[in-house]
Amino acid sequence: MTLWIILSGIIAPAVFWSGYFYYKDRFQPEPIRNLGITYILGLVTAYGCVKFYGLLPLIGIPEDPSALMESHGIQFFFYSLGVIGLIEELFKFLPFILIILRLKAFDEKIDGIVYASTIALGFASFENIHYLAHLEGFELFGRAFASPLTHTIFSSIWGYTVGKARIQGKSLFKASLIGLSIAAAVHGIFDFFTISPTLRIAASLIILVIWIWRIRVMEKSSRGKK
Repeated sequence: MTLWIILSGIIAPAVFWSGYFYYKDRFQPEPIRNLGITYILGLVTAYGCVKFYGLLPLIGIPEDPSALMESHGIQFFFYSLGVIGLIEELFKFLPFILIILRLKAFDEKIDGIVYASTIALGFASFENIHYLAHLEGFELFGRAFASPLTHTIFSSIWGYTVGKARIQGKSLFKASLIGLSIAAAVHGIFDFFTISPTLRIAASLIILVIWIWRIRVMEKSSRGKK
C-alpha cells in the first residue's frame, strides 16, 4: 500500500502540473512527444545530479548539508547558494541548452518556460522518489506537489531569458548567464529560508512573486496568439 501511495505522490503531481502547463500553452501547444522526451531528460538529469553530489566530498564539500542546517546557519546559506542552487539549476539547464533549443517546435518565447518547466517536473519527480519514501500523510502529499512547483518556478527564470534570446536572435551566452545566476540565487535563498518556520513565510512570498510574474508572461503570450 505504501508503494502505491508513493507512486501516486510522484505520478499525480507530474500529470497535474503537465496538464496545467499544456493548458496555458493551448493556443499553440508543444508536441506531446517533445514534452514526454523533455520530462525523461529531467529524470535523467536528476540522476546525474545525485551522482555529482556524491563526488562533492572528494573536494571537501559535504554531500548532505543537514549538519550545516542545524548549527552553521551562515555556512548553510552559502551552501544553498553555491552548491544546491547553482548545481541543480545548472543540471536542469544542460539538456535545455544542448537539446531542447534545437527542436523545430521551439518557435516562441513562452516555449522556454514550457520546456524548462517540463525538465524541472522530471527532475522533481526523481527527487520525490527518494524523499517520499521517508514521509507520510499530509507531509508526503505536500512535498509531492510543492517540489515540482518550486522547481518549475526556478527553471522558468532561465527558460524565459534564454527562450526570449533565441527567438529574438540575441546572445544565448548572456541570457544563460543572467537567467542561471538569478535562478540559482533564488533557489538557494528559498532553500535557506525553509529551515526556519519564520523564514518560510518569506520563502512562500518568493514563490508567489515569481509565480505571478510567470502567469503574466504566459497570459500575455497566450493573448497574442488569439
